[in-house]
Amino acid sequence: MRVAIGLLLAAFVAGCGSSGNQPAFSELHPVKGVVKRNGQPVKGGQLRFLADPEKPEFSSNAIVGPDGTYSLTTYRTTDKSGERKPGAPAGTYKVSYVPDIADQSAGGTMDAIPVTKPVTVVAGENDIPIDLPASRK
Repeated sequence: MRVAIGLLLAAFVAGCGSSGNQPAFSELHPVKGVVKRNGQPVKGGQLRFLADPEKPEFSSNAIVGPDGTYSLTTYRTTDKSGERKPGAPAGTYKVSYVPDIADQSAGGTMDAIPVTKPVTVVAGENDIPIDLPASRK
């Protein structure tokens, strides 16, 4: 009886995971780089990579470090467990940057700053520098 209850409990716990009917991750490729504005690295913030065409079931983004560096991760928008995987699927992306509140180089605003040119993630390693439009001081 204990064995049956143990197996039933194990099956229930396994069924509560995030693997349910979640979409499968595409092959992900490492993406890193430095975010600059006016030729200088920004200090913190976030990057958002929006697939073009859109794939609403996935989101790729990164926290920007105090030295302007970032490393992209991808997660399923429907996954309540918050599983993130390093990298992004190959393809074209529209990119926006949301400055850290303390980053006055962005003009003291928390509004997303769109990057003017789309970027392309390719199979393999990707070192993608992000150049933001000049600040409006």
